[in-house]
Amino acid sequence: MKFRPMLMVLCAAMMLVVSSVCSAEKVDFDGMDFAFVDARGETGYYVDMNSFDFKDDNEVTARVEMVRADIDRLYLYMIHFNRAKKSYQIMDSTVAEYASKEKVGGSSVPMKEQSYAPSSPMENVVNYIFHPEP
Repeated sequence: MKFRPMLMVLCAAMMLVVSSVCSAEKVDFDGMDFAFVDARGETGYYVDMNSFDFKDDNEVTARVEMVRADIDRLYLYMIHFNRAKKSYQIMDSTVAEYASKEKVGGSSVPMKEQSYAPSSPMENVVNYIFHPEP
């Protein structure tokens, strides 16, 4: 009977693993309204029309979704854009499986500000935010 405590520990560990798998957190899309902006290769770029927070005529923070259905991933970013500096800064991110919408990663640590190139997807997102198409 000296294996009984070990068996109980094993059962408890198994239950913990099963409960964490069963309660995987999903991305909550309630209140979001994504509009298609651009596609490059296998990546689609969308902007949440309900997320705009304008600071002035050049700066805005918005939620951007990048979809890579070919690898079953979606990336949700809250990004601060500065048109005057032609830059963007990812403020937080979420990575999820595209099909199930289950979160698999992300970060709430802001990244370093980056420049965007002319005609790049990021520039197209900024242009769409400031001049949305019907």
